Amino acid sequence: MSSVASQVPFKRTLRAPLKRALREAGAFMFLLPHFALFVLFVVYPLGYGLFISFHRWTLLDPPRYVAWGNFVRIWGDARFWDAVMNTVVFAAISVPITVALGLLLALLLNQQLHGRLWLMVAFVSPVFFSSIGILLSWNWVLASFPAGLVNFYLMQAGLLTLPVSWFGTPASAWFWIIVITVWWIVGFGTLLFLGALQKIPPEQYESAMIDGAGAWARFQHITLPWIRNVLIFETVRQVILAFGLFDQVFILTGGGPGGATRTMVLYMYQMGFDRQQLGLAAAISWYIFIVIILFGLIQLAFIARSVRSAED
Repeated sequence: MSSVASQVPFKRTLRAPLKRALREAGAFMFLLPHFALFVLFVVYPLGYGLFISFHRWTLLDPPRYVAWGNFVRIWGDARFWDAVMNTVVFAAISVPITVALGLLLALLLNQQLHGRLWLMVAFVSPVFFSSIGILLSWNWVLASFPAGLVNFYLMQAGLLTLPVSWFGTPASAWFWIIVITVWWIVGFGTLLFLGALQKIPPEQYESAMIDGAGAWARFQHITLPWIRNVLIFETVRQVILAFGLFDQVFILTGGGPGGATRTMVLYMYQMGFDRQQLGLAAAISWYIFIVIILFGLIQLAFIARSVRSAED
């Protein structure tokens, strides 16, 4: 009897790790579909793109290994650096405007205003429309021919005698690209800021007003500390989006006039699909990937430091 009794705890000790292993295996089975899609659509394209970047490939000819030749050639390409400069200038102008305007709209929507829901729909709804529909509509509105919407009404009003090419100069082309981009994407940042503002305890504002703090002092010492993490996240997100600028310049200007609005992603597209230099296009994509990774690391560093300072 004693031997049988002694074997029961021993069997239980064997069953416990087995059950735990089965539960963990079941949990991993739920992750398997996502992991498979991640490997198929992220890991494999990255690996294959890296493979292509070390080869000279024009689709008509078989790939030929050139080691770092594509990266060196792109590094010495003046048109690539012009595209980099165009992208940096676009990011330097559009990101502060988008972040600041999103915060201002969120502050407005956070007030007890009549018709606030309709204002939110007007500000936020463009971000949910596809780029093709948005940009083709703007392309028609700002078309250079007389039937373009802006030209038509300005000529009907007598303000113009001839139609204007709204994308005819680099300055005007970038102006309208930035205006359309900000109008299109500012709504998502507005939602982020609005959610952060609504988490601020109203008692803090009431205490500050009793102490005589003005509107700027309340914003500086209460609002900004509470939304700091969201502000950092939105800023870095907008920078990453700016470096991925493609749809606007591809549809509205095609990189013109004279390549003045050519960006890094558009240059990669032109190199890969127009010139069929797939190896060079893959090398450009890895330069863009490195930039995005750097800004992602900056974001993590800022958020980690912000969290540590909040805990202290």
